[in-house]
Amino acid sequence: MGLILVFHDTSKPALYGAVAAAIAAARQCGFMHVPARFDTKLHADAAQHVIASGGLGASGLCWFERLSGNQVPAVAMPEAVVDAIAVRDVVVPIHPAFLIDGDVPTALAAAAKAHAVELEMITVREDADRFFDVSTREVLAWRDRFGRIGLREPQRQTSSDLTIGFIGAESDHRDVYPAALASLADAADSLSIGIDVRFIDPVHADRFESPAIFEGLSGILLPGGADMKNVAGQTAAAALSLEADLPTVGLCLGMQTMVTALAWRVFGRKAANLAEAAPNARIKTFVPMAGDEGEDGTRLPIHRIGDQPIDIIPGTRLSEIIYSEAQVRCNHQFRLNPVLLPALEAAGLRAAARSSSGAIVDAIELPDHPFFIGMQGHPELSSRTDKPHPLLVAFLKAAALRALTSIS
Repeated sequence: MGLILVFHDTSKPALYGAVAAAIAAARQCGFMHVPARFDTKLHADAAQHVIASGGLGASGLCWFERLSGNQVPAVAMPEAVVDAIAVRDVVVPIHPAFLIDGDVPTALAAAAKAHAVELEMITVREDADRFFDVSTREVLAWRDRFGRIGLREPQRQTSSDLTIGFIGAESDHRDVYPAALASLADAADSLSIGIDVRFIDPVHADRFESPAIFEGLSGILLPGGADMKNVAGQTAAAALSLEADLPTVGLCLGMQTMVTALAWRVFGRKAANLAEAAPNARIKTFVPMAGDEGEDGTRLPIHRIGDQPIDIIPGTRLSEIIYSEAQVRCNHQFRLNPVLLPALEAAGLRAAARSSSGAIVDAIELPDHPFFIGMQGHPELSSRTDKPHPLLVAFLKAAALRALTSIS
């Protein structure tokens, strides 16, 4: 058995573990990661990858799941790595910029020697879209125009059929939290559609006051995220897409801002907001789950995290998109305010999925809109290059129909 330490001196959280994941997938060996830390004031979403069994990890850990099809394990201490290499080869990413304990690589190397385990150390360098071994010059992984890490050189897109608006800062979704952009590209590949992505930073909400900002777009994606400074702009974008009948999909925070945009219609633009973003808002669209009881009297969790089952409601549009028994990665402490639901339903909102005996709304849709569907969870974390999430596929189909209608 052997230990492979992959040294990659990068400052981009989106690349945490990326090349190590490619090596593990290519060699079909184990993958483990040691404690890391990130400057969340600089990169709010640097550690927002949801571990299937619960907990959060570096956002770049999504690459191991995408490339191997296996779930990322929880963070491991060096002793656990040593135990694991007694059974199989294990790859461990070492990112000096993010290590909590700088002595970990030395400790792992010493442990490998003490146990007479073969040790391989690979130092990675990046050249344009290639990642190579400094010693051998072997290309270990590639990155495509959507930031996706792969084992082979990506094909170049020769034409574009659609332009999709991505309501987020480009640097956040290329360099910090890569899963949402990757999942959109997965869906496009499955439909053989060439797409361009236009990033629109939501920090300045006033830019969404005119429909001109969406000119040339066939749809918009509202991503998740932990940075509350994006909420005002995301909500304004969702409100504009409501008026423009522009196909819109929302992931986690994206669903929350979609609901809030509809609440603006019902209660007034200045009245409604997320409790997390505006604790003093007169009307709170999403409120903490902690302390609340479900409809069956059970106490709701403080933090709902990891793979969770959801009940898709028959007869909804979502039920036509996701046919099988549904499960989604969740990472949220807030839920749609049940007090507001009757008024929102009167305005056209429909709950498309629920959980916790109906107490949590896991997905929403507007039946009278060309496509306006959001999920409280993170479907992007279940997407793969060869198996895109059906919600993103359905969204792009709606966007393609919008583009075709615009041309005709």
